[in-house]
Amino acid sequence: MPSDNARIFQDYEGKDYEGFWTGVGKRYLDRLEQRIISEVLIGGDAILDIGAGFGRLGPCYISKFRSAHMLEPASNLREAAQRTFGAAVQCHAGNVYELPFPDGAFDAALMIRVFHHLGNPDVALNEVCRVLKPGGMLVFSYSNKRNIARIVRFLVGRGSNPFRGDCEPYQETLFGHHPRYIDKLLNAAGFMNVAEYATGLADKVVNMAPFLQHLVRPSVRAAKLVGRLRIAPAQIVVGVRR
Repeated sequence: MPSDNARIFQDYEGKDYEGFWTGVGKRYLDRLEQRIISEVLIGGDAILDIGAGFGRLGPCYISKFRSAHMLEPASNLREAAQRTFGAAVQCHAGNVYELPFPDGAFDAALMIRVFHHLGNPDVALNEVCRVLKPGGMLVFSYSNKRNIARIVRFLVGRGSNPFRGDCEPYQETLFGHHPRYIDKLLNAAGFMNVAEYATGLADKVVNMAPFLQHLVRPSVRAAKLVGRLRIAPAQIVVGVRR
């Protein structure tokens, strides 16, 4: 059984998570994430969306898989997703530390904007690996502690060292991870990291100068190119179960 620390995650029960996605910058980020996920998920028999929230990413994959499952601990968000998609999805209560599914049940798993809230990510990755078929795909995002802004703050003596290859707690339920630490966790859990996409850059620029949203379009190609540098505030990882 997971330890008490392993059960740390952000509780969105009763919160308006849909409201988080308002504003020019957040809408830009949403479009970019949806384009990346739509491109990398190729389809199959079954997919599990972990921390699915109100089902924001459902349109990226529902039509590609014969069976779509959304896991969400917050009842208000789970109910919103069920209202939106109806019989097209199966919504489940639960969290990533104790997935209520048998071994090898899914071809793909999605875990976006969840990883940075987990107090014990190795437990989570082991669980995801368990429910994926061999060769199954995991697409998840992490908060990159080695990002441009944190590097600059460190160089001018105003921040912690972003080059230390570990996990850094920002708040009680908010964690930043060094890319090398992500590689270590993935390898230990039985995954290969096959691609990364950068997010959290252009949306901040667009948010400060909204007129740029018509000039700087969300680009999957640019996200993949910059993702190789692993310096964005958030990185979307494509992992494959060995």
